[in-house]
This record gives sequence, structure tokens and C-alpha cells, in this order.
Amino acid sequence: MARGWSRPLSGFADQSRAQMMVTMTSASEEAARGVIYRSPKDTSRFLANNNFSVNEPDETYDPERRNPSRSEILANARRAIAALRPGDVFYAVNTTPYGEVLESGSSTQAPQGIYGLTANDLNEKFG
Repeated sequence: MARGWSRPLSGFADQSRAQMMVTMTSASEEAARGVIYRSPKDTSRFLANNNFSVNEPDETYDPERRNPSRSEILANARRAIAALRPGDVFYAVNTTPYGEVLESGSSTQAPQGIYGLTANDLNEKFG
């Protein structure tokens, strides 16, 4: 005698999509927090130019943008996170010209870098 599923697969698919969104949202929030709170705030230009977007990297750079609060930058990230849908890609990008120098640990405020350290943390937590 053939045996079938005890519950419809559509419920499993809905549950899987919901869990995927929880994981995507959580990982994106941690990525944003990681780069925001690790960004040095000396001139605040690097912090101000952390850009967050969905499916397309936002590589804009404004040398005049300065003095944002970390909560303002996190609010920008959360707007992008709120737009996430299953299968989307969350981008955290900073194209400040001296970003690579900061990433290599040149700042006393970020001696181990910013993005690389955040990526390592995400890999440890979310694999």
C-alpha cells in the first residue's frame, strides 16, 4: 500500500520560506551592525558612506557626507533589510577611497579591520 504525506507540502514550503526570511533578516542585521559599529568615526566619512541595498550594490560615495549617528546609518540598513524577499541578496558596501587601508588595520579605532572581521563573524554564526 502506498503511503502519502501526512501534511501537504505547501505548508512545508511556506514554513521554509518563513524560516529563510528569519535567517536572512537576522544575518543582514548582524552584517549591518558589524560594519557600522566597527567603522572608525574619526572624520566620520567612512561611517557615513556605509551603503546598504538589496540585489544591486550601492557603490555611491559622497566625500561631503559626514557626522551621521550610528543609529541613522543602522536605520538606512534596516530600510534595505525590510525590502528583502526570499532569494534576494543583501549588500553592505563602502567605496570610501581609503577603505582598503582601514580594512588592513591602519586605524586605532578599527585595528583588525571592519568588513573582513564582520564577514568572519557571520561565517561563524551562519556558516
